[in-house]
Amino acid sequence: MTREAPGTDSSRSIQASRETAEQPPSKRGVGTATKRTDIASKVRGTAIYGSDVSRPSTLHAAVLRAETPHGTLRTVDTTAATDCDGVVAACSRSELRGFFDDRIRHVGDVIAAVAATDRETAYRALEEIEYDVIEHEPVFDAATAVQAGAPIVHENQPDLKQHRQHPIEVTNEEYVNNIDDYHAYQHGDVDEALNTADHVIERSYTTPRVSHCNLDTHCCIASWTDDQLHVETTLGNITQAQEELGDFLEIDHDSVEITVPPTPSSSFGGRSLPKFTFEPVAASLSERTGRPVRLEFPRDVEFLAGETRHKTEWELTMGVTDDGEITALQTSVIADTGGYPNGVGHIVLSNGRDRPLDMYRIPNYEYEGVSVFTNNVPAGEYRGIGVTQGTFALESHIDEVARTVGMDPLTFRSRNLLEEGEDRSNGRGPIDTSGVTECLERGQRTFERITDDRSSSSNELVGRGVALGTHTTGSGAGDGRDVSEAELTMRTDGTVTAKTAGVELGQGSDTVMSQIVAHEVGVPPEAVRVERFPASAALDDSLGAVASRSTYLIGGAVRDAGTQLSSTLVDRISTALDCSPADVRIDDGTVHTDRSTVSISDLLEEEITVVGRATADDAPASYGAHFAEVVVDPGTGHVDVRTFVAAQDVGFAINPKMVEGQLEGAVLHGVEFAICSELRADNGIPENSSLADYSVASPVEMPNQLECEIIESAERSGPYGAKGLGTPSLPPVAPAIGNAIRDAIGNRITNPPATAERVFFAMAGRDFDEEVPVDE
Repeated sequence: MTREAPGTDSSRSIQASRETAEQPPSKRGVGTATKRTDIASKVRGTAIYGSDVSRPSTLHAAVLRAETPHGTLRTVDTTAATDCDGVVAACSRSELRGFFDDRIRHVGDVIAAVAATDRETAYRALEEIEYDVIEHEPVFDAATAVQAGAPIVHENQPDLKQHRQHPIEVTNEEYVNNIDDYHAYQHGDVDEALNTADHVIERSYTTPRVSHCNLDTHCCIASWTDDQLHVETTLGNITQAQEELGDFLEIDHDSVEITVPPTPSSSFGGRSLPKFTFEPVAASLSERTGRPVRLEFPRDVEFLAGETRHKTEWELTMGVTDDGEITALQTSVIADTGGYPNGVGHIVLSNGRDRPLDMYRIPNYEYEGVSVFTNNVPAGEYRGIGVTQGTFALESHIDEVARTVGMDPLTFRSRNLLEEGEDRSNGRGPIDTSGVTECLERGQRTFERITDDRSSSSNELVGRGVALGTHTTGSGAGDGRDVSEAELTMRTDGTVTAKTAGVELGQGSDTVMSQIVAHEVGVPPEAVRVERFPASAALDDSLGAVASRSTYLIGGAVRDAGTQLSSTLVDRISTALDCSPADVRIDDGTVHTDRSTVSISDLLEEEITVVGRATADDAPASYGAHFAEVVVDPGTGHVDVRTFVAAQDVGFAINPKMVEGQLEGAVLHGVEFAICSELRADNGIPENSSLADYSVASPVEMPNQLECEIIESAERSGPYGAKGLGTPSLPPVAPAIGNAIRDAIGNRITNPPATAERVFFAMAGRDFDEEVPVDE
């Protein structure tokens, strides 16, 4: 792509460099840029996604959705809809299976649903449904909703069979109503540390509600065989999804089977777990009709019922000494869960609590977080759950603190970084491996090299910023042990079938698994077929393809199975060739000994099946240091991200080219968060619920020059030293851009996205979102 940009050459460049701290032996695939296993079907357009799937005798569903944000359904009459030609069934909300009551809690909530022979008929039948709603006073501000006297959306901590339910004790007397989840933590004496600090800096930050905007909209096909429910849809965490659906529909977990389409759709968290008004609705209609039922979200419904990133409000107070040492941090956050619980509020709050302590030395720390029900659209998982929002607030705040102290922001961060082997102050033990210092040093060198001596026109405002970020590999909520198992079967033709808990959501996990098998067994990666193991398999897994655990934990299970398979295979070959196992070498599917060279398929007479297992008692942190240069038009406030350097600790890059792709994707998501995307709502009604109105990042918004620095810290618990990448690479992006904008215009945007309007007003010292009284 080429584009003209002020003060730069006309070409956008992307480069990646990699320096290895400690690599495994270079053999058979691991550590190389192996071609993706799914590249041909996706490039040629032959991949079959969820919305492409059809089944014989399938009915099509449509859902009548609420236009009011809060009310009680008094009556729902589906008689006229049922009488429409082509309609097989129509259900009111109360007739749907599961925990549906008569309350409407957000615009887009389900009122009734129809199954018909085609989609158009189903939607026409919705127009025949009559209903009456008693409207209630709504509440849209989370900080208001949690206070006494606020309209009740839910009683505190309702049980809708969502995951991660746990007992809470709310110690804040002002937090009374609509509580989804609550976390409080403290160590040290924060009040004393703030009282004795040389500087105390207090600021507020707000992060927006953001939609995933996956290109393929939600689509599922539900069907029943006797008492067995089968759902075909893209879900990343299948084991947990089957449990949740079973609990919600009040059937045994073993009676739910979820399979993914031939090509799963992208997720970024949006397809991790079931949706309240999605799979249960299709399952209810299928049960009633006795036929498969397909339900697909139109694009506008993606914004209403597909869940968004939590909108959050942060209050940060930091105490520091004159020489830039952090003495205390006091943090509070209020997260908007929207109309329904799904267990994600817990993750938002726990990540917001723990991540600062994975990065910085904070001797006195106090944290309070509450997730709150409102009559806004539901929030859920989105890449970097809670840590993306919290890192924006923290890294913006640290930049302001450094300026107050009079220190360079990079020097200030370096002064307070936790070092490898140093204990975290929350009792989670020492930092095992950390490449954050190398991220800072190499990132800074690269950034200075490509930005030095760059000319800018006199009417441009140029700013530069840096931000650090960290996130865990695996469950960031700190909920204990994680486990995954994998089964490898070597066929007599020399190919290997790998059955894992992974779901290939576009992140390249199937390719990585094939590389691991190739590395351990000695077959070419193209001889490895990776499949998702079925629900009936006697294999264990905790979380599936979420939480950046695919390479780290599922890959660890595949490696364990691979070493077993290799050992068994070598033993059989040595017996067949009457030689010592030490004399057998297998490379690219060919067996080599001192006396002969022969293919595996010529020697293997029966299949070999092994099961590997990987467990994790902790979730190792990955780190990144990101650098941004922006150009701001003083006449319009438009922000152009001119240069970006992403230096990321990945542990070990099993596939460096795909690592680079993950980093580039994280930068795109971060650019969206920083300057583009926000689902705006007026009284709970989304104002921009279409791709024509909702702003997403395109190649035009991407940096003119983007360089990725791959740092390898060799994580001791990960396969070959690998650890998480997809989630940890996102959090530093937006604050790096925000800090660069602050450097350019002299004022801080505390409520992204930094749209041209917000930046223009900020240059004048005004808040674009502040209501201005109008003279009568």
